[in-house]
Amino acid sequence: MMARIESPAPAIKVKSWLRGQPLTSFQPGKVYIVGFWSSWCGPTFATISQLVQLQEKYRDKGLEVIGVAACEEVQTPDEARINLDAWLTKKVPNLNYRFAYDSTGDMSQLWMEPGLFCGMPTSFIIDRHGYIAFIGSPMQLDDVLPKVIDGIWCARDDAKAADTECSRDKPIVVDLDGSLLLTDVLYESFFNVLPLGFSTNFATVRALANGKAAVKHHLALSSELDYATLPYNACVLDLIQAAKAQGRKVYLATAADAKHAKAIADHLGIFDDWFASDERTNLTGSLKAEILTSAFGKCGFDYIGHGSSDLPVWEVADKAYGVGLSKSVKNRLVTLKGEYVALDAGNADRQVWFKALRVHQYVKNLLIFVPPLTSHQFALVNIITGVVAFIAFCACASAVYILNDLLDLKSDRAHPSKRSRPYASGLLQLRSGLFMVPALLLFSLMLAITLSLEFVDVLFGYFVLTSAYSLYLKRQMIVDVIALAMLYTTRIIAGGIAVQIQISQWLLIFSFFIFTSLALIKRYVELTTRLDRGLPDRSGRDYRSGDLDVVAALVAATGSNAVTIFALYVASADVQTLYRHPRVLWLICPILLYWMARNLMMAHRRLMDDDPIVFALRDHISAIAIVSIVAVVFIAI
Repeated sequence: MMARIESPAPAIKVKSWLRGQPLTSFQPGKVYIVGFWSSWCGPTFATISQLVQLQEKYRDKGLEVIGVAACEEVQTPDEARINLDAWLTKKVPNLNYRFAYDSTGDMSQLWMEPGLFCGMPTSFIIDRHGYIAFIGSPMQLDDVLPKVIDGIWCARDDAKAADTECSRDKPIVVDLDGSLLLTDVLYESFFNVLPLGFSTNFATVRALANGKAAVKHHLALSSELDYATLPYNACVLDLIQAAKAQGRKVYLATAADAKHAKAIADHLGIFDDWFASDERTNLTGSLKAEILTSAFGKCGFDYIGHGSSDLPVWEVADKAYGVGLSKSVKNRLVTLKGEYVALDAGNADRQVWFKALRVHQYVKNLLIFVPPLTSHQFALVNIITGVVAFIAFCACASAVYILNDLLDLKSDRAHPSKRSRPYASGLLQLRSGLFMVPALLLFSLMLAITLSLEFVDVLFGYFVLTSAYSLYLKRQMIVDVIALAMLYTTRIIAGGIAVQIQISQWLLIFSFFIFTSLALIKRYVELTTRLDRGLPDRSGRDYRSGDLDVVAALVAATGSNAVTIFALYVASADVQTLYRHPRVLWLICPILLYWMARNLMMAHRRLMDDDPIVFALRDHISAIAIVSIVAVVFIAI
């Protein structure tokens, strides 16, 4: 049986029903929507929400909606069923229609493959006589469904249009940056080349004199991208694979340099040929439209694009696919073509931006408040000044975090957890990071100037040191952890300068040792992760798996030194001027010793995150230790 328009609807062969009663056959007199999707494809949630509304709206007119999850990317059917059930419970608690999981592939074989499947999600409408009235994108359901329900939809008139939607004899041409890829290889090349030194970057500047194509060519030749780990758009790849299964030809057409186009085409092995820029020609906009028209004829191909530069190509294409279009491009494309097929680009939400800015790391900047707290100067003006200094450091730190992510794209994608970072995963565009870094630095500088020029100097020193760490120091054994300890200590120095408080030498020495210990634990966790996963030593870091015991010994040594320094402080005369009951502070020593020793034990047992600070925020034992230390200090005061 062929799942085509005007053909009888195939059977429902599903074993796993996650919501609603099982359905084995279509009842005459009812209209059905059978919607296929995969949980990893972005438009899924919008599609499910749309179907919830349609089910509610047309229930009294005999509509029954059936959702089918197909092609889940998991190892076992049981795992998929559990994950889908949890996903539905969290995302769509108001689901009001039957929902099934196609664990055997029967539904895909009966419905999707014969129906010339053109991508996820796809919807089928079955009329009151049990025949397929519509196959296509869910975005068209609002127009088609009322006509099918009222019996005025003429499937025969639309059949040709439906068949030509995925016509076998027309090739699909796919754009690269922002379409097939969730990133842009020009920016990828730029950030790959940036750390290579002055001569390479100066050559890039000189290439500007010969135009954008020459710059692309120079960056492509100078960069070494890992094409296997680049973030590819799963929805676009699925559409390409479906087209190949139908016998259609697929071409890559990109404004990227030919080196990148060839490497990606070779890696994926799904393209019949490719078109790309060279050192003299920038294949974009009208030129790309002209080249493709010469190759395939006007309206002789379907095109997948993502931005305004693709509008001339869409104009000469038969069918338009838009990947993550902006509102303005979407409106222009609709005016140009009347309709298009929307594909997901994994657009970022607020949480992704919070992750990119490392908002959770802002807790480290609370160290700015340590000087006024340890000197017991709690005046309102000090608190306000501290808040301004805190915000300035947060903005500066976020700028450096983003810069670090942009420079570490290649290594992050090879890391088991860091590959999910917003820029490495493609959830955020690299050009947004290129804009955010100077914007955040300017905001930070404006706040710093309101405090004092001395504070500006410290903030600038922090930026220079953290930038040096990102570019070079983090690749140097031991130097990296010393740099991290200095960065933490710099926050304390900045806090004292902001509120004009003389910082105790005891505080600076103690801070340096305890932060060195925490930085070493971070390296220890990274080494254990690579060792447990059987990964090779990182070429960009000067540590080896065999160094694990030495790093653990250094963690213990620096942590013990921090406790020793604190004990000497409690025994000194300086403590007498600040505390009425200074002997109570001795209780902090065993708490500190326990907390730091436990951190090392948790890391050794593989129970700690990459960052010990983040671990401490989540760990209830650490919370108890911190609260206990604060309580002891208040008692001593």
